[in-house]
Amino acid sequence: MRNITISGRLGTVTLLEALKFTITPQPVGETATMASGRTVRDHVGEKLVLEIPTGWLSAEDLALLCRMISQEQVLLVRYPDVDGDHEDEFWFDPPVRKAFSYDADGVRQWYGVTLTATQYGVTTV
Repeated sequence: MRNITISGRLGTVTLLEALKFTITPQPVGETATMASGRTVRDHVGEKLVLEIPTGWLSAEDLALLCRMISQEQVLLVRYPDVDGDHEDEFWFDPPVRKAFSYDADGVRQWYGVTLTATQYGVTTV
């Protein structure tokens, strides 16, 4: 697989192939300062954060994504990673939309849409 797909009850949006996106692991746990002054951390796992600049996106796909994000708690994301394809549930922030334009055929397109998603569950390490 070379694409990222985002699915929910309302439908599925497949993003362009070979997007440059970021996967950032966020540690989950508690940090405490002991009486001795030493700081300790109870590391229970991590959540992944995906930042996906989508490239060109049709107005219909963007509208579907916005509806899915506003109406559904979590969405299923299938994405490539270093050890193969992964599929997991993610919370999405509202998409950042930067510019609007028309392509050569007069079809409405959005460019510069960025999606940020945080993994719904915690991956244990």
